Amino acid sequence: MKAKPIREVIAQILTDLEKDETYLQLALKKELDQLEGKDKSFANEVIYGTIKWRLRLDYIINQFSKTPVKKMKPLVRSIMRMSVYQLLFLDKVPASAVINEAVKIMHKRKMSNLAGFINGTLRNIERQKDTITYPSLSVYYSIPEWIIDRWVEAYGEEKTKLICESLSQRAKICIRTNTLKITKEALKGELEKEGIEILEEGFVPESFYIKTGLGIHHSPSYKAGLWTVQDESAMLVGHVLAPLKGERILDMCSAPGGKTTHLAALMENEGEVVGCDVHEHKIELIEKNATRLGTTIIKGTLQNGLVECKEWVGQFDKVLLDAPCSGLGIMKRKPDIRYTKDDTAIKEINEIQKGLMDQAVKYLKEDGILVYSTCTLTREENQDMVIYAKELGLKTDSIPFNLPECLKSEVHDNAYIEILPYLEETDGFFIARFRK
Repeated sequence: MKAKPIREVIAQILTDLEKDETYLQLALKKELDQLEGKDKSFANEVIYGTIKWRLRLDYIINQFSKTPVKKMKPLVRSIMRMSVYQLLFLDKVPASAVINEAVKIMHKRKMSNLAGFINGTLRNIERQKDTITYPSLSVYYSIPEWIIDRWVEAYGEEKTKLICESLSQRAKICIRTNTLKITKEALKGELEKEGIEILEEGFVPESFYIKTGLGIHHSPSYKAGLWTVQDESAMLVGHVLAPLKGERILDMCSAPGGKTTHLAALMENEGEVVGCDVHEHKIELIEKNATRLGTTIIKGTLQNGLVECKEWVGQFDKVLLDAPCSGLGIMKRKPDIRYTKDDTAIKEINEIQKGLMDQAVKYLKEDGILVYSTCTLTREENQDMVIYAKELGLKTDSIPFNLPECLKSEVHDNAYIEILPYLEETDGFFIARFRK
């Protein structure tokens, strides 16, 4: 059976995602795994780009279309959005090809009566795209107004622009050397043998930025557990916790195990790291990653972090609470997050964070260390949680890591750091260290 044209496949995926509100990462993996080579790369680019820039795309379409985007048929809406994305952002794709393929889909889907509308609207947008002006930061950066308003209040307009600009860029691929199996220098040689280009080293000792396309998880060095993909901000969490060999560590929200396996590597596989999650399949994922990376001290444990485990009270030298959060600092990786959260969701998440913190404090030994982290940029989930931790009797503790100059100014009370994404082009993160 002849394969469908790739743009028709993309249009259907976008329509299904909007209709079912399917979790983007899982839905895309299932669909993209059926594609190969250039088709897979192109589909990944257009789908993620169309979702990321939806607010801007809809604004543009509404300037040129007599039919508002919201009133278009779902498939037509998807075709318009993905076509405008290509016209605006994919310079190497000829405009004629974008428009002609959109029209072809309309004919094939028995919507020939709308082919002229599609053709005319897209051609008008192509002719005038460089003259379009935007009414707000929200529309220009395609980030909902409520998020922009929060950031302007917290950081001012100039910093907000920098945050938005950074989160609008493509996420760089950062990897962490698995120091249990290989040195950083030796890994360089392995990557070069495989044709994986190293772009630069990061500020975290184990980190590299690499240039490669889809499919890096199929590389021999990855399969051998010599490295794993992890953003520098996430790696910094482990260094702030600073676990020592022989200690007993609790990672309360462990899945999929990136930070957990990093802790084990920092401990040189001596001691114990208990990695928790509330779902059995996520425990299996933690254990799978631990096996690939050769970590032998991780104990995957099914445990609801909101429910006290009496056996753990006062038993851990250090606790990592990498809390579930609104995720606004990782929008460049997960573009749908901006549309799935709101103020109400943040309040609900914050209650969970407090509940987790309540339990985390109990599990620490006296003089034990707690590190609290999120990948978001909201006051309730970050700075207010420092206040809450102090109310529970914790004291802030100095960060034991030599930060790059641009991040030193972001350390507050010598105990917590807010990593704005433009500072080192990492994910946006918040990390606080406390002592019991």
